Amino acid sequence: APRPPVLNGTLWVVAGDQVSLTCAAASHPAPIVTLARGRRVVAAAVYEPQVRLELPAAAPEDGGEYLCRAENQHGASSLAFN
Repeated sequence: APRPPVLNGTLWVVAGDQVSLTCAAASHPAPIVTLARGRRVVAAAVYEPQVRLELPAAAPEDGGEYLCRAENQHGASSLAFN
């Protein structure tokens, strides 16, 4: 199963700031990594070790809980963050 995802980026953002964060997970075979806010997937990478979220200017409605999930045929792991 994929190892628990690791987040690289800042979680402290002021409205209008640019946001760039990466969620990565290691596994063999390579995972499918998705980044979701609620039930909506906002970024995905298929058979890649990481997924990137880019927001040119953060808005208050971009706040909330996100979930980074890595999965392959051996299992899944995830990391929730705000």
